[in-house]
Amino acid sequence: MHDYVYHDRKMMKWMPFNALLEQGEYIRDLLEGREWIDMPTLSPDQEAELNYSLEQAYILHQDVTVTYYEQHKLHTVTGRITRIDVYNKFVFIGDASLTAHQITAIDIL
Repeated sequence: MHDYVYHDRKMMKWMPFNALLEQGEYIRDLLEGREWIDMPTLSPDQEAELNYSLEQAYILHQDVTVTYYEQHKLHTVTGRITRIDVYNKFVFIGDASLTAHQITAIDIL
């Protein structure tokens, strides 16, 4: 008797529905929507704590791990804060530049 191993076709079984444009866009949005997360809302206390951690790490030249929100996902960057643009609200960590509105968490290493 042969040993049969079932291989799931995952989303290949839905590809015939991709023939119609509306269904193809709907399926793509459905698949991408599974991975999307909403931007976390921060309370004024959390924003003040982030601001304090940011200032402390910049003044004391400490390495940080910053979690930021971009394109419906959370990303992290680790490094030293090289510059802060107060007027345009940008934070520069190494080669990366982030807006202050994207930052959700700062961990000082």
